[in-house]
Amino acid sequence: MLGRILCIGDEIMSGRTADRNSRHAAASLWSAGLMLKAITTVGDDPEAIAQALEQALADCSFLLVGGGLGPTEDDLTARAAADYLGLPLNEDPVMLANLEALARTRGRELSPLGRRMALLPQGARVLDPLCCGFHLTGPGGQPVYFLPGVPEEYRRLIDQYVVPQLLTRFGLGAPVSRMLRVFGLPESEVGRRLEGLTPAGSGAKIGYYPTFPEVKVLLTARSDDPALAEALAHHLEREALERLEGHVVARGSQTLEQAVGEELTRQRLTLCLAESCTGGLIGHRVTRVPGSSAYLERGLVVYSNRAKQELLGVSEATLAAHGAVSGECAAEMAAGARARSGADLGLSVTGIAGPEGGSLEKPVGTVWFGLAGPEGVVTEHRLFHGDRAMVKLQAAENALNLLRRYLQDHALLRSA
Repeated sequence: MLGRILCIGDEIMSGRTADRNSRHAAASLWSAGLMLKAITTVGDDPEAIAQALEQALADCSFLLVGGGLGPTEDDLTARAAADYLGLPLNEDPVMLANLEALARTRGRELSPLGRRMALLPQGARVLDPLCCGFHLTGPGGQPVYFLPGVPEEYRRLIDQYVVPQLLTRFGLGAPVSRMLRVFGLPESEVGRRLEGLTPAGSGAKIGYYPTFPEVKVLLTARSDDPALAEALAHHLEREALERLEGHVVARGSQTLEQAVGEELTRQRLTLCLAESCTGGLIGHRVTRVPGSSAYLERGLVVYSNRAKQELLGVSEATLAAHGAVSGECAAEMAAGARARSGADLGLSVTGIAGPEGGSLEKPVGTVWFGLAGPEGVVTEHRLFHGDRAMVKLQAAENALNLLRRYLQDHALLRSA
């Protein structure tokens, strides 16, 4: 019972766009116990598409085809599939009605170009009213899913339709999964710590998905008895948390910024950000969470020494003696952010993102963090590796994690 994924599009073949859709599908299928034989990519060429379909359908139990379902001239998937399967291409009334309804919600009529997306191979079954995905039966009786290349639509169809339907078709019970987001450990170290967690025959699996700067760990348990699968998943998660020693920054579908936001809300605390080397990246992540206005009082990008002095009150003596990239400066930045905003907490970051600006004493990747609260100010130093973008991503993640740890400890103190 092995499936295949076929990704169609010149933008993928040329390297202009990364194929994140197939990666999402593979992870979702794997966690459900649905294995893949191969992932193949072809360009927007009818002959290449037909050849890829023939090769894939010759030896797979199911096939997922992504891309090439839009309204433009290079969207050739539906026609190529109809030609290969020997099916007429007809205007599907269900798809047409869906497209017309979507156009009306956007205040316009369906264009002749958009109407082309209603042309489907005979026998196709529309998957969802909000996009152009459809399902066919292959020549060997295997299910074939044709999915749009738009990431949000592709992933929704995978999770809400494709995986559940395949589980039903192949008589597999839905697995029980736990997702852990890990920061501060390389993938190899995460794997070493979790070695032996899922022994053979246990009905459990573990997968690693690096999404820099985090490593996602997916723990999956399966059993004929749903209660046993749930118990096994709970045991795996608890054991993994112990082995990873506090490096788990979020769990499930929750992000680190969501976890921080929930704690700030629960503890009724407000926050002020003072960012130098991250240039507003922390504020961007915090405000991606709906409702963040309840706890984020303000954010300052203080890139220059002058900005640090004028907006946060960092002293000229501190800058002269220790420099902008120092624990002393980070502490004054955090304290100034808290005092001048009136927020409960001040979080600061200052560092050298590179590629220039480093020295023997402070190499590129040197970053200092400060966190000011009612109890005082704590600072933290890190040396990150990678290019400028990677340093910024790691710095933003570490700043939020510093805040998460503080909130966790603060909650424990309040409950003691």
